[in-house]
Amino acid sequence: MRHILFASFSLVLPGMASGAPQCAAPTDGPAPTSMPLAAADGGRALLPGEIAGRAPLVRISSAGATLFDLGTEHGMRTVFARNGASFQVFYLTPDGQAEIGGVMWDAAGQNITRRQVGSIEGTIPTVTIGTTGAAAKATLDRSMLKTVAATTFGTAGSGSAPRLWMFVDPMCSYSQKAMAQLKPYIASGRLQLAVVPISLLDYEDQGASTASAKMMVSLPPDSMVEAWIAGKLEGVPDAKAGERLRNNLAAANAIHLRGTPTFLWQTTDGSEGRSDGIPDNLDAMISAVGG
Repeated sequence: MRHILFASFSLVLPGMASGAPQCAAPTDGPAPTSMPLAAADGGRALLPGEIAGRAPLVRISSAGATLFDLGTEHGMRTVFARNGASFQVFYLTPDGQAEIGGVMWDAAGQNITRRQVGSIEGTIPTVTIGTTGAAAKATLDRSMLKTVAATTFGTAGSGSAPRLWMFVDPMCSYSQKAMAQLKPYIASGRLQLAVVPISLLDYEDQGASTASAKMMVSLPPDSMVEAWIAGKLEGVPDAKAGERLRNNLAAANAIHLRGTPTFLWQTTDGSEGRSDGIPDNLDAMISAVGG
């Protein structure tokens, strides 16, 4: 079992080293079939008698959460806890006296937790290409840069500098690390960064990814990145935030995004460049952008 949702992927950029780190997008998989899912929350609601005597469940339910049984994986009972808009997945140890909150992976690298909660409404962002917005109408015969240009994004740096696009989950530690590493290039005028917020990690961070991404797309383009860096993403998103975020997710889906950060740019020879994750040689990527 691993308790983090990060993975490494090969870098899609000729001439650069592989193994670029990023927060992985949820992988597709079948919905859990061990028991029928309730219409609202998923799984079978645990009865008081099933909670009594199991200290972790008593503690969690006493905080106001409703608990649902999602079956057993690798000898541990899966419990889905929901309290209003917040939720978390827990794995109960066989003796019932301890719980582990986090993400379970199998030996083949498949995300078991994602599969278990995939059919529960509100846990995994779901986008259907072609339903709404300009980027949602994007097709694979369009360039990646045309697709990303139709998103809602914020910018940092001089408008006269070469532009680097970066898809981010605002709660992803690798997205945050990439932003920190790019600051000197932005400050020196070598680069303008265009940040496209999406949400991938809701089922691990109890919906914080979507909440933060909605706040980002509610802000003016010239203040969005600064607010993210400063951690000032609290408040009420505007009425169109949900549509804008779905549009961004549709664009991410159209380019087959595998995680965050993902970088896109136009090279000096007019072709399109891409890096899935933070490259080992950041200078080489900036030079390819023309900075």
